[in-house]
Amino acid sequence: MTSKPTRWSSMFPMTLASALALLTSCKKEARWFDAQVELTRVDVVRRDDKGRPMTKDVEFSYFTCPGHQLEVIRGGTEFAECMDRYKVGDKVPVKIESHWLKEGHWDWDVQALGVCKRPPEEGDEASFDTVQECSDMTVYGAKVGFHCKRIPEKHLLQKCPWFGR
Repeated sequence: MTSKPTRWSSMFPMTLASALALLTSCKKEARWFDAQVELTRVDVVRRDDKGRPMTKDVEFSYFTCPGHQLEVIRGGTEFAECMDRYKVGDKVPVKIESHWLKEGHWDWDVQALGVCKRPPEEGDEASFDTVQECSDMTVYGAKVGFHCKRIPEKHLLQKCPWFGR
């Protein structure tokens, strides 16, 4: 005795195919940005037995962005040697990749600082950023301080969209 196919069983392959097509089409493409930064700190973290830098940290500010944006990136031997051409105070271009994370938000990585390539390393916990959009606090016409928001908003994102989450 053969069973008669139910309406659901005949629709299941088509429904599954549609769902898979929808899920795979939701993948967000990486976006690339160019910006200018000012180097605020350059430190060798580790040297080899001959004194050559193996790891270097570079801190910089996004001086063209509103607010106070600082980032520290760590790079390996090639990056460390290449960065010897720059000094604190130099303004250099950066190449930024903004990409969608599986956790459900955008993040960015600096892929190059000046002419120095810096491919991010998986699990790098030494690199970090501080992004905040600040405004003056005024009481009775006098500036008495400032207030900073850690989640980028309109003014910062208009000028520097890679900070968007």
